[in-house]
Amino acid sequence: AGKKKKKRRRAASPLLDFTKPILDGPNRRGFHDSLVIPASLDFPPYVFIRNTRITSSTTVSQPAVKFPGFLRRGPRGKDLVMSDCLDHLKQQAITFLEQRARKPETPFFLYFPLTAPHKPVLPHPRFRGRTQLGPYGDFVVQVDDTVGSLLQAIDRTGLAANTLVIYTSDNGSFMHRREQPDARDHADDPSIQAYRSDRHRSNHHLRGTKADIWEAGHRVPFFARWPGRIKPGSHNATTICLTDLFATFADSIGKKLPKAAAPDSYSFLAQLIGKGSAHRRPPVIHHSAAGMFAIREGRWKLVLGNGSGGRQAPRGRPFAKPYFLADLNADPSETTNLSEKHPDIAIRLEQAALRIRRGPLPR
Repeated sequence: AGKKKKKRRRAASPLLDFTKPILDGPNRRGFHDSLVIPASLDFPPYVFIRNTRITSSTTVSQPAVKFPGFLRRGPRGKDLVMSDCLDHLKQQAITFLEQRARKPETPFFLYFPLTAPHKPVLPHPRFRGRTQLGPYGDFVVQVDDTVGSLLQAIDRTGLAANTLVIYTSDNGSFMHRREQPDARDHADDPSIQAYRSDRHRSNHHLRGTKADIWEAGHRVPFFARWPGRIKPGSHNATTICLTDLFATFADSIGKKLPKAAAPDSYSFLAQLIGKGSAHRRPPVIHHSAAGMFAIREGRWKLVLGNGSGGRQAPRGRPFAKPYFLADLNADPSETTNLSEKHPDIAIRLEQAALRIRRGPLPR
């Protein structure tokens, strides 16, 4: 039998006309002003889009680059410098905040998806060498500096008292963890996409990595700041999902959602401001890069398959037995499969997942 051909990603089409307007984007979906890039910064075309127009119609050819400066081949706008991208977006966000401060009576929503520490791992020169953990460690420090600059701008402009700030992530880190004490890692060689666990744990003690069904792929940091409403240093261990942000934001400004809107969104405003301990919502469904599902309810999580469904071995197959049941309160690192010890819980969660798979649950 012949070898399987590796599927290659195609570069951006040479037929793209960068002078034409973008007909669908943030400005057609509720935003009044936007400055974005088309995808994460490792996908071409590498261009800034201001509202409906690409800011530089003249492009150059960006060659492919291997990790850590991971880039795919494709066109790049002349005004986009990879290592300057995060700084440029940060400054635009600060300018927006300064403008909004002149109209304090007008509410605003600022969505700032950071381009870092996602690939390409290209920290700005002023951050290089700031850690002993290679380019990725330096990149994380740049993220910290960026967020700090935005918080300082909110404070400086007098917006803090009436501004809810949320910092979170869409998934866990792509940096693998190596337990061997003598293993070479990213600190030794920047081309290695892993850290020794005694040096740095991008995903803490959690199992797996980005794209996996395991906790490292799905459990993410979530911080909120709202002076006078959220008690500093408070903590709530209840499960929330990023889909819940929509309902929470609406709740925070006293708006009731239309009945058919955002069926997977449940407000956790009461938990944010300390007026409720438990967030009442249906089970959360997780999904891996390769189609593995899991269902999470309270302390219990059932993986509906026999592997990671992503990057960690064994990858397994969706809906192939044995399923994996974890008690996340007692075992957040998912070291022990409890499906045989608690078959009733495993069956109940499996049935709940199948009901959700067949159609949306009533609110």
